[in-house]
Amino acid sequence: MNFWRTVALIGWTSSSVQAIRQIQFASPLQALTIPDAEVPPTPRARYLKKIAAGLQAEQQVRDKLGEDDPIAVDTSQADWAQTAARNAKRQQLQKERLLEEAFDKAVAPFDAKLSQKQPSSSSSSQYQFVGVIQPNDASPVIQWYARPKPANSKWSVRLIHVNRDAIVHDLFRRGKIDLFGRYTNTGSKDLETGLPVVRSQYSVRERSWKNLWNFSPKHLFTDSSGMYWRERRLPEGLYTDGLNVYESSYRYRDGRNGMHRVSSFAQFLKSPTFPDKMKLKIQEKLKKDSPDIVVEE
Repeated sequence: MNFWRTVALIGWTSSSVQAIRQIQFASPLQALTIPDAEVPPTPRARYLKKIAAGLQAEQQVRDKLGEDDPIAVDTSQADWAQTAARNAKRQQLQKERLLEEAFDKAVAPFDAKLSQKQPSSSSSSQYQFVGVIQPNDASPVIQWYARPKPANSKWSVRLIHVNRDAIVHDLFRRGKIDLFGRYTNTGSKDLETGLPVVRSQYSVRERSWKNLWNFSPKHLFTDSSGMYWRERRLPEGLYTDGLNVYESSYRYRDGRNGMHRVSSFAQFLKSPTFPDKMKLKIQEKLKKDSPDIVVEE
């Protein structure tokens, strides 16, 4: 086995972008929608306003008519009682007619509004306004957009806080994109731990037939662990992060890789088992070559 090909650099250091970076997906998008007022008003509200206007008109007529005038009757006539009853009934019917006309006149505008087609929204605006909150060090900046208002829409103003992590997570969960990580050895060491500093660079690519949805026939037939649902088995050999030397292992029952510490890196360099030329190559790899394996916790 070529020992040089099996040595890899794993882990992160405190002077890198983050100490042992962990991928975390943020919560869903945050939005604030200001709905339009409810239109038309409820049937109860319309009924109460209509009755109140009619009763007020009736009261005005009653105040104007005042008390009923006494009915003059010639008592010398034999049928004076029947005549007085007819006159009182006619006077009452005339009063009721005046009250009914006043009531109908007062509620007529409400009935006319009911017969018209009510709009679905109280807002007379023909557009919807969406404000996108842009991140800014000093203070957030809101960038406004406008679009024609749909027929059945019930809002006119909406604020959206764009969370890029949430968008990426949603697209990844629905199988629209793939995430790729690239790790670069900066060539410097951390002052506290002495480990090489590795920086990461992530990219997002749209999933399509060109990349076969992250499918690799090579991995399917050559890796003992298959692909996708199990970890790919690492080649056997020794691995180092510049501080310790580890030996790779593989647990078949659940398809997981493992690392067992063999010795410190300093002891490894002093060991007479490996030639000096191989040790120099390993040291050069730790200084400038990219890592073979990266572990993100």
